[in-house]
Amino acid sequence: MKKITSIITLLALGTASIFAREVTISVGAGESWKGRHGPQFAIWLEDTEGNYISTLYATKKASKKSWIFAPKEGRPESLPVWYHASKQDPRKGKEAKKANAALELDAVTSATPKGGIVFNSEIPDSKCLIKAEFNVSFDYNEFYTKENSTDNGQPSLVYAAVISESESEEVKLAYTGTGSLDGSDGKIYTDTQGLTTATSIVKLTTVSFPKE
Repeated sequence: MKKITSIITLLALGTASIFAREVTISVGAGESWKGRHGPQFAIWLEDTEGNYISTLYATKKASKKSWIFAPKEGRPESLPVWYHASKQDPRKGKEAKKANAALELDAVTSATPKGGIVFNSEIPDSKCLIKAEFNVSFDYNEFYTKENSTDNGQPSLVYAAVISESESEEVKLAYTGTGSLDGSDGKIYTDTQGLTTATSIVKLTTVSFPKE
C-alpha cells in the first residue's frame, strides 16, 4: 500500500511539473527605491478565489523577521497583506521561526536588490492572481508621521494582476491599494490619501512568458 501511495505521489508531482508555466518577473526600481532604508517586498500567487498558493520572491529581512530594534511582536505592518495571505507568524523568537519554517520560503528569499530585480519562476497552468507588496521603513511625510504610523511611515503598497491560463503576452501589475497601517489585518485598502514617496518605490512590475 505504501509503495502504491508513493507512486501516486510521484506521478502527481510529475504532472504538476509538466503543467507548470515558466515566467520571467521584472521589478523596476523607482525614485524612492534607493535610500537609507531599502524596500522590503514580496511577490506571491493566489487562486481566483483569493486563496494563497505560494511565494515567488521575498526579501530576506521581511521573511526572516530580522528587523533592527524591532519589538518581540515583530513588524507585522511592514508587509501585512503577504504575512496574512501566507499565514506567517510575524513575531520574533523560536516559536515563530519554527512555525514559519514549514512555509519553506528560504528558496525564494534574498537580500534587497540594489536596483530592481529580474528573476525566473513558475506559475500554475491555470488562471491565477499575482500580487506584489512593497514597503520602506521610516517613510514618513506630513500625513504619516512618527506619532501616527509607528516605524512604518507610509503603509505598504500592493499591486496585482490576473494571469489567464492561456496568457502569452506581458502582464503588468496594477496598483490596488495599501496594506493595514498597523498590520492588524491582511485587507487591501483603496484610500490613497497622504501617499507621496511610497508611490515611487517601483516603476513597474511585469510578468512575461519566454518564447519557445
